[in-house]
Amino acid sequence: MKRIGNYLLINLFIGLTFLIIACSNDDAETTVSELEKARMEYEKLKANPSFIELAFPEDDPGPPFYARIAVLGPDVLLMESNGTVVIPMMRQVECIDPEFNLLDLYHVPNGFFCPLTLSGRGLIEPNAPMGTFPAIAYGEGSNMPVWFVDSGLLANAMADGVLTLPELEALNPRKGVASRYEEYNKPRSEEDYLLVIESEGTMSGTNQKFEYKVISRTKARQDVELRIW
Repeated sequence: MKRIGNYLLINLFIGLTFLIIACSNDDAETTVSELEKARMEYEKLKANPSFIELAFPEDDPGPPFYARIAVLGPDVLLMESNGTVVIPMMRQVECIDPEFNLLDLYHVPNGFFCPLTLSGRGLIEPNAPMGTFPAIAYGEGSNMPVWFVDSGLLANAMADGVLTLPELEALNPRKGVASRYEEYNKPRSEEDYLLVIESEGTMSGTNQKFEYKVISRTKARQDVELRIW
């Protein structure tokens, strides 16, 4: 009987060990970030011979817009968290056309002549017409201006459907510099849309730090986590 009892204890121990390992694997899977999931999707599509990879700005001029903020009909690119709107400046602020409505997002061809604050690569069909959005694109920056604006003040400024750089400046945004900016974007369709951003940096002139994450699977909504400390 003692031998049988020991046998049962051993089997119980082995079963518990496998259960712990299985739970650990499940935990590992759930901790995979949205950015990492998007990275894996990029690599999967990259292996598809239907696509070629282009680097920007070397092979492609990159997105023809100055900042990630826009209102295009039902599509609202407004990254807000707890009363603060995050605005990554995708091209150098000094050369943004002061008369351009930032809410229109795309400024062609003027935007192409303003230096990017990030670089990256994208996947696209070899014979795609000029101006075709990539199937998926990756961008990264290590010295990107990021502005943080009170959402109420911004809403008032946007009420007439126009937001220029001087109008944005007049809202006294808190300005930071992202030492790390990473994003994946699938811009082609509403059904397959994806925008994932992770970024962190410091506020200009202070010792404060910031970090934010964005996940959006629809062009009308962005889920944002922002921390400033």
